[in-house]
Amino acid sequence: MRRSQFLMLLLLAAASACPTSAQTIPPVNAKALDDSQVVLPKAGSTQLLILVLGFSHKSGDYCTPWDKKLSADFPSNTPAEYYQIPVLAGAPSFVRPMILKGMRKGVPPNDQPRFVPVYDHEAEWKKLVNFGAADDPYILLAKPDGTVVWQTHGLCTEALYAELKNAIAKATAETPKK
Repeated sequence: MRRSQFLMLLLLAAASACPTSAQTIPPVNAKALDDSQVVLPKAGSTQLLILVLGFSHKSGDYCTPWDKKLSADFPSNTPAEYYQIPVLAGAPSFVRPMILKGMRKGVPPNDQPRFVPVYDHEAEWKKLVNFGAADDPYILLAKPDGTVVWQTHGLCTEALYAELKNAIAKATAETPKK
């Protein structure tokens, strides 16, 4: 009995000594709708990242309320910057130009630098957001290095938006200034 208890304690100690890997966003190196290059996470940045991800055409409709609130609350040069990330990896390559053309028509020019379609890492994004509903928007808050500190999914409600703002305030207080 004592030997099994010792082995159990040894296994428990070994497990607790192993570092747990924090979830980080997949690398983004893509063009925004205004053709500017966007690289995330940004080396040397001190801004938090708010990412609104969509995985289907219909999810774009549900991302819009999040984008409107974020656009109003987080203009440039704030502690956090946001991007809308439509994940288009599943769209056939011959259809993608038509999708982009439709997006450019539907997104106001001022918002196009924050609208960054991605064509890779779909499985990683889905795993990161605990993908379940294709039409839901998925919202991530990440440190400047890409480490995710908060996430949710679903329709933009006052309660969820308040949670996001609280998470931003907490993460801002914890993020070292350069």
